[in-house]
Amino acid sequence: MSGSVCLDVINQSWSPMFDLINVFEVFLPQLLAYPNPSDPLNGEAAALMLRDPEKYKAKIREYVDKYAREVDMDEKEDEEDEEVDDDAGE
Repeated sequence: MSGSVCLDVINQSWSPMFDLINVFEVFLPQLLAYPNPSDPLNGEAAALMLRDPEKYKAKIREYVDKYAREVDMDEKEDEEDEEVDDDAGE
């Protein structure tokens, strides 16, 4: 995984009429809601989406539970704050 975004408006069609609000509030949610398996960034996910949509949805739920829960983000921030405090005390 490269962290790249397969989004035409960012990669090819960018113009000054688009601002970051459009990207974050319109384009990225659309990309996440309607992935295009015929032009994938993640070939394995695209193949699963085409081959077994129910397994694909289950994998998405698994990844959301594992990586994208607000509680996890709060805990991670607390851990990072503790690390900063520990580094400052040395």
